[in-house]
Amino acid sequence: MNKLTGWILIVVCSFFLLSFGMVLSLLITGIINGKQMEMSGQEVLTSSFGFLIMTSLFIIGLRSGIKKVKKEKLVEVVEYEKELNISLTGQISYKDYRNLIFGLSFRRPIYLVVLGIVLMWVLSFLNSTNEMADQSSSNYFLIFPIVLIVLLPFFTLFQIKRIYNTSKIFQEKLDYYLTNEAIRIKGETVDSTQKWTHFYQIRVTNRFFMFYQGKMVATLLDKKMFSENELQEFTEFIKSLNVKRI
Repeated sequence: MNKLTGWILIVVCSFFLLSFGMVLSLLITGIINGKQMEMSGQEVLTSSFGFLIMTSLFIIGLRSGIKKVKKEKLVEVVEYEKELNISLTGQISYKDYRNLIFGLSFRRPIYLVVLGIVLMWVLSFLNSTNEMADQSSSNYFLIFPIVLIVLLPFFTLFQIKRIYNTSKIFQEKLDYYLTNEAIRIKGETVDSTQKWTHFYQIRVTNRFFMFYQGKMVATLLDKKMFSENELQEFTEFIKSLNVKRI
């Protein structure tokens, strides 16, 4: 099903990108041949901006489709022959958690698509301003997308705050024990051990190691808990895991 979705994205996005390319070629040819365009400067500007937005959205869709259908690269595993024995203690702060999730959320293609649609809405309004100048309701066409753009980040922050406050694992200081076989997390209300083979994906950011058990569920390790030598040692160790890294 994932590959079918990928092929649909590839075909649809490729078709529209090809169509846009042909239209752009005809416009450029007409300009070179000296044909006059019956469009105002504002209409040319907004149309060009809209063209760029739509092209960007279809490129995002094409890349997403290609990613879905292509075979995943084999994970490069680097042998680790040392004994790993790292003990950490700490608590993930709300600020660090918020910055992590907020940054990852707005890199997702769906947010870019929503932003592109909202911008197209605004451009459509600007193009039709003259025709709607006598209609008092025309202002709502501009206010709605602006409010949407403003509220979307606030809604995301609200969700992040709610998740952080309702998750016991964030409300207490935890002890982490890292060995060659597993990671153990122990606290007042938590005591769990997970083998490294339990994770299917690893993401490394500037501040965190993220070990995914599922698409939206991850175990977090704050790099601030490590000493410089421990951080270097653990970074070498995770290269020995046969787990997808992103």
